[in-house]
Amino acid sequence: MALDIRYLWPRSDTGPFWFKRKVPKDLVPAEGKTWIQFSLKTRDLKVAARLIAQHVREQDRQWQEHRNPTRAGSAELGRRMLEDGGIDPANPKADEFAVDLFYDIVEEQLPAKVRQQHWEASQLGIPVTHKDIDPHLPPVTRAALQIVQGRLELLASQVRDEYVAAKTDDAQSVKSATLPFQYLIKLCGDKPIEKYRPQDVTAYVQHLLDGKHSDKGKGISKTTVTRYVTPLRAAWAMAMRRHGLKIDNVWAGDLDMPKSARGAVKRGSFTQTDYEKLFAAIGDIASQDDLRCALVILADTGARLGEVIGLRVSDCDLKAPVPYIRIEEYASRSVKTEHSERDVPLTPRALQAVKRALELAKGSIYCFPRYTSDEGCKATHASNTLNEWLRSRGIEKTCHSMRHGMRDRLRAVDAPQDAVEALQGWAKSAMSSEYGDGHELEKLLVWLEKGMDLAR
Repeated sequence: MALDIRYLWPRSDTGPFWFKRKVPKDLVPAEGKTWIQFSLKTRDLKVAARLIAQHVREQDRQWQEHRNPTRAGSAELGRRMLEDGGIDPANPKADEFAVDLFYDIVEEQLPAKVRQQHWEASQLGIPVTHKDIDPHLPPVTRAALQIVQGRLELLASQVRDEYVAAKTDDAQSVKSATLPFQYLIKLCGDKPIEKYRPQDVTAYVQHLLDGKHSDKGKGISKTTVTRYVTPLRAAWAMAMRRHGLKIDNVWAGDLDMPKSARGAVKRGSFTQTDYEKLFAAIGDIASQDDLRCALVILADTGARLGEVIGLRVSDCDLKAPVPYIRIEEYASRSVKTEHSERDVPLTPRALQAVKRALELAKGSIYCFPRYTSDEGCKATHASNTLNEWLRSRGIEKTCHSMRHGMRDRLRAVDAPQDAVEALQGWAKSAMSSEYGDGHELEKLLVWLEKGMDLAR
């Protein structure tokens, strides 16, 4: 095999690749096995490499948790321990036989001296409570026992960690999901989630509206407040579902905001005048820097900024009959939805910008290494820089306004809705496609170039 990928096991000549990794000796008791192996369900080396990297990161996280347990990690691993034993954490009493087997495991993990003390207490009619058991159990088993007995308390910080671990490992997305918890915990304290009350939600919303969360004391709009509350609502719901908590989700429902709260500032779309200013300011792309290349690609594809800034060199097929960029999810850059993965054809101007970006990348695997690395995609940093540059050129719009501008341009040339969806990575509508599966790049390029006539 030409490519050596660690933990890749070509189990057969024709079947899918397998993942195979040895369990560290000190973790064999916790894992219950010496090897971890399973089918990757693909013969594509590129896909297999990406899957292996994801599994290795998750295993490393779990193994680190076993060695240095935290409350959140122990709760998550305790839940998985129950699932492996055939117990539904959300309804642990549904299978009494599985629960009995679990209690046997708990008993075995108690030190012999403690088991003897419990037996002697039972002979004297002295009840043994969880306070006599919990301190003597490993953190993961203790958490699993608390779940079975319905007494596991999940702190907001634990819920945050579980939510972030389950949803994303992209640095920018992690920050977006973490920040609302940071403001909440600072204001209301790190409490078990069932102890948060509607008045905490009201106080949190007002806190953000008044700008008390910010060092600059700058308040935010109702739309931004809603964006901060969304991950809290989702994290609470996930924790309730995973751990079988019968509590109210205090973040559910409409937020009670005062009428005086300001709304969002409408960013609008790029107009014909905006595009003329943009391309006049950029001039000859062959002599421009990487960020001006990014602006041209954004303008001529309608892609999201993170999708462009996170491109890899391997995503750019410039020798195809219709040159295109491939937008797909990586550990370093997530995509917004499953429909966001797509191929986008390049106009002549966008093709020139991609070529220039690759020239400037100087051998990096990333098209824009200034903002993207193995650690993640810093699209927000790029956005701030680009938006400032646009304002300096008299364009009072943002990078994202170009995405709205592309939608308007496609509508103006009567592009069919399914072609617009294919180009912009939206969920597909129920209407039938006149092009057939895949929206051939040649036909999509026709609509892009028709739309581009509006900016020439």
